[in-house]
Amino acid sequence: MIMYTITFLIILNSYLISQDYQVLHTETHLNGNIKSITNHVKHGKGIRKWSREEYDKKGRKHGAWIGWDANGLMSYETVWEFGFHRQYREWHKNGSKKLIIRYDDEGNVALMKKWDEEGNQIIKTSSLNG
Repeated sequence: MIMYTITFLIILNSYLISQDYQVLHTETHLNGNIKSITNHVKHGKGIRKWSREEYDKKGRKHGAWIGWDANGLMSYETVWEFGFHRQYREWHKNGSKKLIIRYDDEGNVALMKKWDEEGNQIIKTSSLNG
């Protein structure tokens, strides 16, 4: 019976170590509103940052919201300013630029550029309002 228990515990431990799971870290402002949420993922034997969100004291999206891919490379970044979307950037899996979008004060697309994986610009548009 002891041998079966030990074998079960070893198998259970191996299973738990091999599983991926998420760890959330939350910071708050002095007024109790959320300041930031950082999502970490345990993968195998390591822990890596997966995404981060930031908020101002009134709870509006603010700052850089960042996501990383499975290799730990930044895959996207969204910049917020007191609840308003200002910029979005994205990268290809090889690390080269993929997309940049900038927004005006009304939230309309003011500029958009897109590149292929080799770094060649394939799209560029600008707002007629700006």
